[in-house]
Amino acid sequence: MHRFFVPPDRCADPEFALGDAEARHAHQVLRLGRGDRLEVLDGRGTLIEGEIVSAARGRVEVRALARQVRPRAAHRLILLQALLKGRAMDVVLEKSVELGVDCLVLLETERCVARVAAEEAGRKRAVWTQSLVEAAKQSRNPWLPELVGPLPMDRALERPSNPPGRPGTTTLLLASLEPGTPPMGGVLESFRPGPPPHSWAVAVGPEGDFSPGELDRLRRHGGIGVSLGPLILRAETAAIAAIAVLADFTRRVGWTPGPGAPPIASPPIAAGR
Repeated sequence: MHRFFVPPDRCADPEFALGDAEARHAHQVLRLGRGDRLEVLDGRGTLIEGEIVSAARGRVEVRALARQVRPRAAHRLILLQALLKGRAMDVVLEKSVELGVDCLVLLETERCVARVAAEEAGRKRAVWTQSLVEAAKQSRNPWLPELVGPLPMDRALERPSNPPGRPGTTTLLLASLEPGTPPMGGVLESFRPGPPPHSWAVAVGPEGDFSPGELDRLRRHGGIGVSLGPLILRAETAAIAAIAVLADFTRRVGWTPGPGAPPIASPPIAAGR
């Protein structure tokens, strides 16, 4: 079934319209029309099974047949990722969605090759957000990560890790290449059997890694160095590896259903005409 994205404030009614770009894709590219079924994600945990009631150039109207709400995982996953250039940044955005990251904080660091000029920030964020949306549609993840930044390191570390209504502690892990750094899996297991923190954050540096000063600031902020293995990984590979290990750990220590779990289904919506 083809999937589309519609913001939550625009798909709450029994009948709603796809956005312009999604409508063009549905009608002009996929050739969907009246009576065809589709799935809509709202980025806030809801999957909608719908049926097209009308389709014309640039406008597609959908009737919601059923809504499924997937609650967030109990443990919030945060990735602090230094800006990367080109395709590497796209990979991190995509895989963050596929692995269930709740918040992606983009960092401006001393050794970043990629830079975003102030006048380009709005356009770049729109491009990055669209990458997140496309990854959510592909992976059927109804939760769109919060995208923050790019921010300087100090400002990023000052941000509250837990949103209102989800209080708790946060543990910050730091992907490190330093000799003698303990493996990430072992560090995570050391938190058992006590209650784990509500939020887990992992910081991954740019192509040239964090500078010594940045590493010091992360440690002073409570960052715990972890190793991702004996080999030097590309920055995007390190981000994927760290989040994959962290996501697996949080699922095993106790969680509420996340993106990969069976959804909670609401009763079918009456399809009145």
